[in-house]
Amino acid sequence: MKKIILTLLVSLLSGQDFIEGEKYNYNVFFGPIKMGKASLETKPIEFINNQEVYHFNFSVKTSKLGDRLYKIRDEINSWIDKEGFYLVKQEKNIREANFRRKSKTMIKNNTAVTNGKKYILPGKVVDPYGLIMILRNINIPEDTSKKFLTLDEGKIREIEIKNTGYKSINTPAGKFNAYTYKPVYNGKSVLKNKGDMEISYAMVGGNTIPIKISIKLKNGVIVLKLKSY
Repeated sequence: MKKIILTLLVSLLSGQDFIEGEKYNYNVFFGPIKMGKASLETKPIEFINNQEVYHFNFSVKTSKLGDRLYKIRDEINSWIDKEGFYLVKQEKNIREANFRRKSKTMIKNNTAVTNGKKYILPGKVVDPYGLIMILRNINIPEDTSKKFLTLDEGKIREIEIKNTGYKSINTPAGKFNAYTYKPVYNGKSVLKNKGDMEISYAMVGGNTIPIKISIKLKNGVIVLKLKSY
């Protein structure tokens, strides 16, 4: 009965519209240390190649203390097809410690162009950072998983996401009963590769919100906890 109730709850949380101006603010932690802030925002709907697309902006910035530990100035913009949730355009400006990289990707008819380099895609792809938002609209029942093809800076890989169920999660915005989507490798839920994310969602004020996001970086894992919305 418990699993049936949880499945119904996830179903009810799914299918939420993306609202222009929707913005979530997070505190960024490395272990117990608060090291900066992050935000996730839905921009106005746009048209690219006659496609109606959602525009998501994701940014992370460390504080003065965080800069001493591991300086981050990341900004990612993703444009996602409104109907199919697949990636249409991506722009990244990554600054992590001494690492710097800018990239721009455009996709049309399963052909991607990243910083002038063209290649054919094996199918529709999703954006890892766009997944933070669109996964709330994808129903993965508890203890089951779903595979996605992701594209990031010209790299294509298949990821498997598992719903590990509900648990209580504390954030600066409050305590929430949230379900968690985790990447799976060889049957185990683990943050293995750079860019992997573990995302926990909860119903807040009538909306499904990503209240906690863990992101694997080159030198460890940072955790984003909801501060305000």
